Amino acid sequence: MDNTYPKVGLIGFGEVGQAFAKGLVEKTNQVWAYDIVFETPNHPLAVKAREMGVQPTQQLEEIGAHCSLILTLVNSSSSETVAQNIAPALSSRTIYLDLTTSTPQMKARSEQFISSYAGMYVDASIMGTVATEQHRVPLLIAGANGEKVKFQLDRLGFNATVIDQPNGAAASIKLLRSIFMKGLEALVIETMLTAENYKVSDEVMKSIANTLNHNDFTQFANTLITTHVLHKKRRHKEVQDSYSLITEANLEPHVTQGVLSFFGESVKKEINMDHLRLSKEEAVKDILHQYLLQK
Repeated sequence: MDNTYPKVGLIGFGEVGQAFAKGLVEKTNQVWAYDIVFETPNHPLAVKAREMGVQPTQQLEEIGAHCSLILTLVNSSSSETVAQNIAPALSSRTIYLDLTTSTPQMKARSEQFISSYAGMYVDASIMGTVATEQHRVPLLIAGANGEKVKFQLDRLGFNATVIDQPNGAAASIKLLRSIFMKGLEALVIETMLTAENYKVSDEVMKSIANTLNHNDFTQFANTLITTHVLHKKRRHKEVQDSYSLITEANLEPHVTQGVLSFFGESVKKEINMDHLRLSKEEAVKDILHQYLLQK
């Protein structure tokens, strides 16, 4: 094994930690891992780590003492506590890559803990599916030290992209993408449950697929935004009718309730139509800024 690779520490050894470990041990035998269950002697997960070629540790602080590149993969609810507890153990300029799904505000507080002990805090997000892409899952990195960290990650076989944004931006992009993807997931299920109830699920699926498959998504999204301000009152009424369709089937309109609430608030807002003279991209920005001014 090449000893020039950084000594790598994984905090959290669940699905993501194990997937990353598999990739790391192909490059280096200098991989440590901490998980709270490792504090139980000979825990099966610790045994599994050893079998993979990873050194499990029973104390979080050992990761800070051993490693110059640390990947934090814990739940967002634990992220600040982990940063606070490991910070005093970090060597100077140790890279602390925060891959949790914490909000930018939470990551800012974690950065304060790490930076106060001379660690190098880096905001990062996982932007794909680990189950299928393993350690090659796309990683998005923000912050002033992004390029330096990308260099190390590339050497270790990761798939990282740097954005020219401050720490917190990767977290924002991850969570905003999650709003869309998880919202779409819920919307599809609610729509198809209702369609199945009315015995029209095949027809509804074909109709939606035909619309989505024949439109560039960026253009489609921009069209939704620009036409919304022109037709929101009529569309609001249609959403009300759709809501009734679901409730009359004795189904719960969880997502549609949110859609109805959004349209109800949107029709109250006065949007200047000067954007009609702009390009579609400029019009979208103008509309969004007008909405933000009325939040």
